[in-house]
Amino acid sequence: MHPTIVRHVLWPLHEAMLRRPTLRFLDELERSQWLSTEGLRALQTSKLRRLLAHASQRSPFYAARFADAGIDPASMTLGDLRRIPAISKEDIRASLDDIVVRDVAGGLFESTTGGSTGEPLRFYMCRDRQAADQAARARTRRWFGIEPGSRELYLWGSPVELRNTDRFKRLRDRLTNHLLLDAFDMSPRTMDVHLARLDAFDPAHVFGYPSSLATLSRHAMERGRSLQTPSLKAVFTTGEVLAPADRAAIEETLSVPVVDGYGSREAGFIAHQCPEGAYHVTMESVIVELLDDRGEAAASGEIVVTHLDGRGMPLVRYRTGDRARRRDGVCECGRGLECLERIEGRLTDSLRRVDGGTAHALSVIYVLRDMPEVRQFRIEQRADMSLDVEIVADDALDPARQARAKSLLSRQLGGEVDVRISRVPRIAASGSGKHRYVVSQAT
Repeated sequence: MHPTIVRHVLWPLHEAMLRRPTLRFLDELERSQWLSTEGLRALQTSKLRRLLAHASQRSPFYAARFADAGIDPASMTLGDLRRIPAISKEDIRASLDDIVVRDVAGGLFESTTGGSTGEPLRFYMCRDRQAADQAARARTRRWFGIEPGSRELYLWGSPVELRNTDRFKRLRDRLTNHLLLDAFDMSPRTMDVHLARLDAFDPAHVFGYPSSLATLSRHAMERGRSLQTPSLKAVFTTGEVLAPADRAAIEETLSVPVVDGYGSREAGFIAHQCPEGAYHVTMESVIVELLDDRGEAAASGEIVVTHLDGRGMPLVRYRTGDRARRRDGVCECGRGLECLERIEGRLTDSLRRVDGGTAHALSVIYVLRDMPEVRQFRIEQRADMSLDVEIVADDALDPARQARAKSLLSRQLGGEVDVRISRVPRIAASGSGKHRYVVSQAT
């Protein structure tokens, strides 16, 4: 479909049908990014007061928490935010029904996340929250001259997103100029197909996991090929730490900017690199605090997020478990958005497939993440490619469910792989603090 038609007709129609005010949010973001940092903080303060008033009236969890902290939403300042206790994944699991505001405009949409933490989490999003994140993403694309509706290739995937892609979703992707390639099957044969489809699609931008894009880039180099296409302007990465070696491999085969972003399903679109390389915080939608090990504000520390547009499931001072370092001063690009110097997320290993290729760690993480009875897990691949899986789960994980999990995990590695599941009472964090819940001895 011609990008102009998608941008001006199909994309607005799609967002209107979903009752998402994405275009209005995007127009506001285009203006607000040029405010001074202090002007953006004033905007945050106004939105924070509205969010806290809403949460105190509609969420029993926050009503009690604010009362205990002596919080008055009407007079709240950004500096006062630290008086509210931070919320953890454990808090959400224990009090989800008391946190969620069910009757918000447009309804609520359930999702799960596990990432690389080994601890699946169920949460909800409202339409405003979805629109805010979509608009923030569209704005960062414009920083590189890419408009909504441009052809975008995703090297991405999960069992749900790839296997349950129905006819409507395939049609939607075709009409909105999206092409999804499987990042979880990176065998040489599959990657040859990926290269051919990339050439034929000629995207304006590519989006994916850094490690998967680097794997495809190295495969292209072995084949004596370049990944660059005539229309390609930038490559966007997210989902894991962008290692310098992976960035170099991608840049060598694409010869366009490699741009990194940071966010999460539950916490939103948090920060993204601009053409100058700084990670700009999406200040209009999120407040980012960095806390040291004592819970005090620091120049470098754990990322704690308050999402200002999450009215359906308020997240006030949510502990992400990831770490970052703050960057002082205003970026050379002239935007007033606060900046982070670097992101230090959790690490996962890639896994070896029986067909000689590699599988992204998320390919096995998503199998267990989507099982509601699984509370926590750790996966280790042995040198013979077999898997040892430790699981903390409730009684619903019966032998039949365990057998299904073994089958799905084996399938992700391309064939018959021995999978050993052990029920354990708890899984301790590693001494390094990096929380690698997928580790491979076979790569």
